Amino acid sequence: MKKILITGGAGKIGSHFITHNSNNYTLSVFDQKAPQDSNIEFFVGDLSDKALLTKACNGVDLVIHLAGIPSADTPFDDVLAVNMLGTKNLLDSMMESGVSKIVFASSAQTIEGYGKDLQIDETMPTNPGNYYGVSKVFGESLLAYLSKEKGIKAICLRIAAYEFPEDFTEMNARDMSAYLHPDDFNQLLNKAISSIDDFDFEVFNAISNNTYKRLTIQKAKRLLNYSPVYNSFDLFKLKRD
Repeated sequence: MKKILITGGAGKIGSHFITHNSNNYTLSVFDQKAPQDSNIEFFVGDLSDKALLTKACNGVDLVIHLAGIPSADTPFDDVLAVNMLGTKNLLDSMMESGVSKIVFASSAQTIEGYGKDLQIDETMPTNPGNYYGVSKVFGESLLAYLSKEKGIKAICLRIAAYEFPEDFTEMNARDMSAYLHPDDFNQLLNKAISSIDDFDFEVFNAISNNTYKRLTIQKAKRLLNYSPVYNSFDLFKLKRD
């Protein structure tokens, strides 16, 4: 059974993944607070603590890196310290511990600078719309470099509007077209974990099967066999033209 370390595993995305996958993997969590599941091995700390990160990485087969500041309006100095330097610290600790596989929580904010009427695929240049997006571009670029130079195997998932339907209240066109149901993302995470040995470095868009899609998911369907179940237009009973 694979041993997986989830940074930021006490948060919304990590908690939902753990709830539905605790029997599929040996899971541990690195976060600033303990996870909801008290049976999970956890390390309480932040991404500046390289010694604790290295300890958490010992014996791990793969890391899911969810930890970071997720807000689009975060000032640069904050994303620099946590999202950028923190990711570098984690990767240093992984390599020191002999861990070479990572699924990285990137973001649709890496391309948010494009017009809202344009559908984005993974071949298009990054175009962040804020400093948070810049920090995720940095993470993708760092992993692309370390894949070539150090043999790190990395899958980057550009997470869009991840939310449980009952909590999703922003009904603007962008969020509907970028909606990502938590169960669809759990599926995509599992597909990435099972397929990571097939890739050196890849970026995949992560949204549900919405009628109108801000991001194309054809690459994930083709290479990861991703088959999202949910459609924001059905979930929220929106009329189609």
